Amino acid sequence: MPIEASLHESDHGELNIFHVFDTLEVYDGSLALAIDHVINHIKVLVSTVYLPEDKNLLQAYQNHPLLRKGSSEVRSPERILLADCIRLLDGLVEIGRLAAYPETSDQARRELEDLKASVPFLDYRYENDPFPSDRDRE
Repeated sequence: MPIEASLHESDHGELNIFHVFDTLEVYDGSLALAIDHVINHIKVLVSTVYLPEDKNLLQAYQNHPLLRKGSSEVRSPERILLADCIRLLDGLVEIGRLAAYPETSDQARRELEDLKASVPFLDYRYENDPFPSDRDRE
């Protein structure tokens, strides 16, 4: 998996930013959306544990009923997101198995809908993200 580093100026001097990326190839739209969903959640989890809150992260939290301001949830955001990631990975495995065969591809789509209903898509984007939002595809 490629990792690229780039230097950026910040208020505290030069800052190394590492970009970790890869391309996954799948032959089913439901599986592609499940992968997108889990990767977006992982971005939120990493940003939650590693970065200070910013407007984009707070906006992503507002897309999750347990992370919204005023929620009575007692678990930390990290624990909520970790549990969501586990559920998303479990769903991804099931969707992958179902999507592998034409006779069960409709069932894969239904599994994706169930997954989206149980774990909200957070639509987290970094500042100045050049890519369009995935919300419309979700």
